[in-house]
Amino acid sequence: MRIENSLKNMLFGISGQVISAIMGFAVRTAFIYTLGIEYLGIDGLFSSILMMLSLANLGFDSAIIYNLYKPLAEKDQYKIQAFINLYQKAYRIIGIVILIIGLSLMPFLSYLMNGQTSIEHINIIYLIFLLNSVSSYFFVYKHSIIIADQRSHIISKIHSVFIFISNLIQIILLILVGNYILVLITQVLFRIIENGYIAKKANKLYPFLKGKNISKLTKLERKAFFKDLYSLFLYKISGVVINGTDNIIISIFIGVTTVGIYSNYLLIITTLTTFLGYIFYSITASVGNVIAKEGQEKKYFIFRVLNFSNFWIYGFFVVCLWNLINPFITIWLGEQYIFNKYIVFAILVNFYTTGMQDAPTTFRDTTGLFNKGRYRPVIAVIINIIFSIIFANQIGIAGVILGTVISRFCTYFWYDPYVIFKYVFNQSVKIYFLRYFQFTVLVFMSAIITDAIGSLFFQDKLLLEIIVRILICIIVPNFIFYLIFKGSVEFNYLLSIVKAITKKYTRKKVAEIA
Repeated sequence: MRIENSLKNMLFGISGQVISAIMGFAVRTAFIYTLGIEYLGIDGLFSSILMMLSLANLGFDSAIIYNLYKPLAEKDQYKIQAFINLYQKAYRIIGIVILIIGLSLMPFLSYLMNGQTSIEHINIIYLIFLLNSVSSYFFVYKHSIIIADQRSHIISKIHSVFIFISNLIQIILLILVGNYILVLITQVLFRIIENGYIAKKANKLYPFLKGKNISKLTKLERKAFFKDLYSLFLYKISGVVINGTDNIIISIFIGVTTVGIYSNYLLIITTLTTFLGYIFYSITASVGNVIAKEGQEKKYFIFRVLNFSNFWIYGFFVVCLWNLINPFITIWLGEQYIFNKYIVFAILVNFYTTGMQDAPTTFRDTTGLFNKGRYRPVIAVIINIIFSIIFANQIGIAGVILGTVISRFCTYFWYDPYVIFKYVFNQSVKIYFLRYFQFTVLVFMSAIITDAIGSLFFQDKLLLEIIVRILICIIVPNFIFYLIFKGSVEFNYLLSIVKAITKKYTRKKVAEIA
C-alpha cells in the first residue's frame, strides 16, 4: 500500500509538472518577446524578495504534517482537528505579518536594483506580488491533511488544471495586450480560486473538518509541537535564504538584466528540481509510515535505496544539462541569453548538491530530528551571504552561486547524514560519504565522456547536434551507471519494483481487453 500510494502521488505529481513545465516555457517565451528581459529581471527579483518574506512560514508545514502521521494512522479525529485548528490560526497570523513587513519594504525597492529601470508602476507590480504571496496563507492550511494521508496526487491533479488554464490566459494577455499588471492579477485570482477549491476538496474527503473546530492540543502537546517548530524554523531558514538571496545579490552587485538572463536557467533548473522533487516528496508520507512501523534494518535499507535513486536521477540530469542547456537556450531565445561554461558549471554543481540532499532531508523530516543542530542553519546563512558577496565582486554571477554551494557543504552536506546515521541507524556515517564521493566521480566522468562524444557530431548544425546529444545523454551515463551497479542490492530492489508495476499494468490491460 505504501508503494502504491507513493507511485500514485509520484505519477500525478510528475504529470502535473510536465504540464506546468510546458506552459511555463510558453509563458516565458511570450513574456520575453512581448515585454523584454528587464521585466523578467523584475519578476525574478520580486519573487526572491517574497521568498525571503515567507521565512515566517518556514517549518509550520513540515511540523504539522509530521504530527499528523500518528493521528491519521489511529483515526484520531479530535487530534487531527486540533492540529488543523492550530495550523489555521497560525497561518492567518503569518499572512498578516508578511503583509506588514512587505509593505514596509516598498520605500527601499530602488536600492535593490543596480542602475535605473525603465519599467513603470514598480510599486503597483510589487503590491500584486505581495498580495499573491499573502493570499495563500488564508486558504492553504487544509493541504496538510491530504499530504500527510499519502494523497498528494489529489492536489497535483487540481493544480495541473488550474496552472494550465491560468498560463493559457496569461499567454493570450501577453500577446494581445502586453500588460504585465494584468498578467499578475490573473495569477493572483487563479491562485486564490485553486486554494479555495482544494480546501473544499479536503472538507469532502474529511467531513469532520467542516464542523465547528473547537479541538485543542494539551499544554504538553503544544509545548512539544512548538519545540519542533522552532527547530524546523532554524533548520529550514538557510534553505530559503540560500535560494532567495542569490537573485537579490545579483541584482544589487551585477544588475537586474543579469537576473533576467539567470532566471531562464533557473526556470529550467527549477522545473527539473520540482519535477524530481515530486518523486521524493510523494514518498515522504510513506517513509514516515516506515519509520513508525519498521525496524532499524528496514529503515537503513530504504535510506540506501532513496540515496541511490538520488544519485542516478540527479546524476543523469546533470549530464544532460551540461550537454544541452546552452544549445537549448540558444535555439529557444538566442545566443545573447546564454552564460559561459564556468557559470553553467557553478549552476549544475548547485543543482547536484541540492538534489543529493533529498534522501537525508526526507529521513530527517520523517524521523522528527528537528532539534539536532538547530543553530547550524544560522551559520549557513552567514556563510552564504558573506561568500556570495565576496565572490560576486571577484568573479561575478558564478561566484554568487558558488557561495551558495560552499554554505551548503559547510552545513547540510555533512551534518544531516551524521545525525541520521547516529540517531536512526546507530552506525558510522563514513560509508555514506564514501558512496557520495563515488557517485560524484561517476557523474563527473559521465559528463566529460558524453560531452566529448557529442562534440564529434554536427557542430555546425545546432538542431542536429542537439538531437544527437540527447541520444548520447540517454545511452552513455545510464550504461555506465548500469555497468557499475547492476549487482547492487539497491539497483535490484528498484528493478523488482519496476517489474512488479509493469506486470500489474499488463495484467490489468489484458483483463480490460478480455
